[in-house]
Amino acid sequence: MGSTAVIDGTGTARPPRLAGGLLVVGGGVDVLSAWAQTVGDPFVAVGEGGVRHLDVTGWAWLNVGVGAAVTLAGLLVLTGRRGALPAAGGCAALAILVGVLLFPYDPIRTLLVVGLDGAAVRLLLRHRRLSATRRSGPSVPGPPPGSPPRSG
Repeated sequence: MGSTAVIDGTGTARPPRLAGGLLVVGGGVDVLSAWAQTVGDPFVAVGEGGVRHLDVTGWAWLNVGVGAAVTLAGLLVLTGRRGALPAAGGCAALAILVGVLLFPYDPIRTLLVVGLDGAAVRLLLRHRRLSATRRSGPSVPGPPPGSPPRSG
């Protein structure tokens, strides 16, 4: 599929709105669900050694911070700020890492957020690649080797 970056009237690429929206939604889900885990009861794990109470409050606060950073990065992508795309990609990658670490405690939220953040990272990388291609301009191939010179 050959697609091009969306170019506005000035010849510059517009910010990737879908990627920014996905980051805002994924970060918001992270913040809300992690906030609920900070005030909730600890998890209970039943194993061979008996019943254990697992308190994930520290991880939940980390997830609140990362989710807030992802939300802010998504808003910056939507505004088209310079340097927002690499920062958003880094925040989304960090959110994916923290989400994977918390997978055993909240698998449905993790699958949702990792999917949203992964799609956003893919869109950001694609936008960067297409923008770089657009900036370098179309390449005009020369004549094949051994061909006769063109006459004007």
